[in-house]
Amino acid sequence: MSHTDRLHALDAVRAFALLLGVIFHAGFSFLPGLIPGLWAIVDSSPSTTLSVLLFTSHIFRMSLFFFIAGFFARMMFHRKGGRGFWLDRSKRILVPLVAGWLLLAPTIVAVWMWGLTKTFAGAPAATTPNMPAPPPGAFPLTHLWFLYYLLILYAVVLLGRAGITALDRRGALRRVVDSLVRGIVRTGAAAVMLPIPLIAALHARPDWVMWFGIPTPDQSIIPQLASLVGYGTAVAFGWLVHRQAELLAMWARQWWMHLAGALTLTAVCISMAGAAPVFVPQPLGLTKLAFAAAYGAAIWCWCFAVIGIAMRFMARANETVRYVADASYWIYLAHLPVVVCFQVIVGHLPWHWSVKFPLIVAGSLLILFASYRYFVRTSFLGQLLNGRKAPRSSARSVTTAEPVQVMATLEGVHKRYGKTLALDGLDLDVRRGELLAVLGPNGAGKSTAISLWLGLLEADAGAVRLLDRSPLDVDARRHVGLMLQDVGLPLELRVRELIALTASYYAAPLTTEETLALTRTEALADRPYGKLSAGQKRQAQFALAVCGRPQLLFLDEPTVGLDLEARETMWRTIRAMVAQGCSIVLTTHYLEEAEALADRVAVLAAGRLIATGTVAQIRSLVSRKEISCATSLSIDEVHSWTDVLAVTRDSERLRITVIEAEDVLRKLLAADGGVRDIEVRQAGLAEAFAELTKEAA
Repeated sequence: MSHTDRLHALDAVRAFALLLGVIFHAGFSFLPGLIPGLWAIVDSSPSTTLSVLLFTSHIFRMSLFFFIAGFFARMMFHRKGGRGFWLDRSKRILVPLVAGWLLLAPTIVAVWMWGLTKTFAGAPAATTPNMPAPPPGAFPLTHLWFLYYLLILYAVVLLGRAGITALDRRGALRRVVDSLVRGIVRTGAAAVMLPIPLIAALHARPDWVMWFGIPTPDQSIIPQLASLVGYGTAVAFGWLVHRQAELLAMWARQWWMHLAGALTLTAVCISMAGAAPVFVPQPLGLTKLAFAAAYGAAIWCWCFAVIGIAMRFMARANETVRYVADASYWIYLAHLPVVVCFQVIVGHLPWHWSVKFPLIVAGSLLILFASYRYFVRTSFLGQLLNGRKAPRSSARSVTTAEPVQVMATLEGVHKRYGKTLALDGLDLDVRRGELLAVLGPNGAGKSTAISLWLGLLEADAGAVRLLDRSPLDVDARRHVGLMLQDVGLPLELRVRELIALTASYYAAPLTTEETLALTRTEALADRPYGKLSAGQKRQAQFALAVCGRPQLLFLDEPTVGLDLEARETMWRTIRAMVAQGCSIVLTTHYLEEAEALADRVAVLAAGRLIATGTVAQIRSLVSRKEISCATSLSIDEVHSWTDVLAVTRDSERLRITVIEAEDVLRKLLAADGGVRDIEVRQAGLAEAFAELTKEAA
């Protein structure tokens, strides 16, 4: 992840889900057996191939979107609070729903009437055979129904959260739910358990047309039960997964298993429902129940497979993916009249569907991407839809953007020591001008990863690159600096002599005096290394690590043994080097050091990457907060309050770890009128690290 606090893999997933909707609607007119009048036009070249493609994509595309919506909804709620959440959702969902409908509905009606007139040879039929009757509360929400349901489901989820928070003061129930969610994700049982409510709702619906899966609720403002249950489950589960965002890494490992299940279940569904749609409701019975069960499980297998593939292969920042992700919201909102217009134009032409369908998709996307680039991205619409307006000076084609320069990479790396698996398919990179803190418990694989980059070990499988070369390349090594924890140096040589000797191995090193000045070690220059204290030796080792002007610097527990002043001095030097473009890999058990220095954090456990992001992102993965205040209240009294997890005293100040801070703050103010100097902060990196590694253990 970059410094913009984003999950790039989920950006890709969201864009994929929305663009699949464009593909689905572009192919609808080609469905075999499509009832005239049900769509704007029935194409003269129906396709069973497209029918299977549309059936498959329709299984999961909207459930996938609603899962992502639930995941990011919790992230936003905990950043902005309830009021800020609803203000943001009003701007980015309610306004597009209302304004979009007012602008798009007349256009859709006009294009639809054009298509129907063409379908019925000059004048639309007054009635169409086999068309379903209008539902209660009939209102044409069009393809914008998903915004309407998002608002409803957000309200339901937040009401449920408020009720649970009120009843579950100490968080016991939430911990049980978190444990259950971890269990079903780890075992793969989620794909079987999550669809159970939907299976019941679909089976009970008398007018359910099986081929179309979860009914599209675009014809009524009265919420439809099956749609609420299906998409509500997705939003709620996305919300719960964000409480333990490290679960995404499990799907990155399980993607092949879920993909195999998705393909198998999709084949089962097609064998039961047919490759072409049948517009007749399925009566109650075993067939209906079996299909609902297979379809429900297929939904979640597809969702987990797509998320896992994105987490596995698209987790890094990519300007093109980001651009498409930002554009996808506008494209989906605006696409329907454009797509249908192309369908009407080509619908009765004597061309094969393999020509017409790509033409519809390509033409529509060309117009929609162009409209985004020239009319949306740099305007108030971009601000409204994406939360930011791109400056006009940066509105060039994304293909001209310079990619992030990667200094070192591990791609799918495996490493064993006998029967011990040290690295298990590890993907990790170091980018130019960043400090990457690599954290993990003992045995997590940190030292093995660093040793691979340094060419001290060779991987059993996977790719290792150092400055875009092999780690064994001498020229690559000459741009690397290294400060290990266990160092053996000639005791009789003076620090000045050690710096000169080390610098001689580099092509363009700092001078000895420049190195001493940079590291503030002038006072040690003429002292023998063997006469230095442990802390002074660490300072000298740091000077040796930086004297060659490294492009990439590895620091292993650099401040162990340093006093406070020496540590602050080293930190200032490290920050200055990063500011000048040096990339630094820091391994440390001193989490305050990582919190103070790191641009990005990678957490390893059992040889796998379980979390990566900025310090703020890693901290946001846990829901705890800490209240610090000066109060006369006792530890025991405060610890007895609901929502309080732990209490410690530091001199006059109490440090209170809580789940929800608001109720505890109210009690604190009521119990001690003299309380002062109150501070509330998100869980620190130490708490996040402990919670992340606890699951991996």
